[in-house]
Amino acid sequence: MSRMLYIAVALFLIASVPLAYWTIVFFQKYEISRFLINRAVAYQVVNTDYTRTLLILGDSTGVGVGALQPEDSVAGRLAKAMDATYIENRAVSGAVAADVGLQLSDALLPRYNVILIQVGANDIVRFHDTKAVAAQLLDTIQNASKRSDATYLMSAGDLGATTNFPSPMRPFYTKLTLRYHAAFEKMAKDAGVVYINLYMPPEEDPFVKDPNRYLSIDGFHPSSDGYGLWFDRLWEVAKTNI
Repeated sequence: MSRMLYIAVALFLIASVPLAYWTIVFFQKYEISRFLINRAVAYQVVNTDYTRTLLILGDSTGVGVGALQPEDSVAGRLAKAMDATYIENRAVSGAVAADVGLQLSDALLPRYNVILIQVGANDIVRFHDTKAVAAQLLDTIQNASKRSDATYLMSAGDLGATTNFPSPMRPFYTKLTLRYHAAFEKMAKDAGVVYINLYMPPEEDPFVKDPNRYLSIDGFHPSSDGYGLWFDRLWEVAKTNI
């Protein structure tokens, strides 16, 4: 075997070892995510007391996947903070922005005190076109604002801060997340609703500094403490309007 062939084989082995490692890690965490999704119970209280009503729409972050208990999710924390008596949660794990319109159509009440929409992470992961996603969501946001006293839109934090992706891919996901935040913020402004931007620079982001605390065991969804940080960002803006 020639020296050049030895070098080529050696380089291939050097490159393939980390690739194999991250492939194994990714699928392990994917299976953990499936487990967390299957065991997650969305926080809701559906009754006939309509004194203070709250509707949750969106994806697994609306469900609260990764939280130790439903009360730790953003939905649970918001319901407690606003003294909601009726909480309807239509969020579905795996949902993308295009699904939220149907969730709103299925909502039981004609009007709510507050509607919270948590969506966008799955669109980012699946590389959906940023402008198209924002356009799809615009009509839903406008319809939601007609059915509520206050409507809030939250997307994911920095997907580049999640640990289920290999380190070399994380800066790419950070850039993609920033594009989504910019598009969502503009779209929400056009629709006249409040957008909660959860992004923080990596050097300041608690999810980057202490992922074992703020991310769940799948390395993708927030933990109870992670949802607590998200809720604090929401409540900082919403407490004067709710």
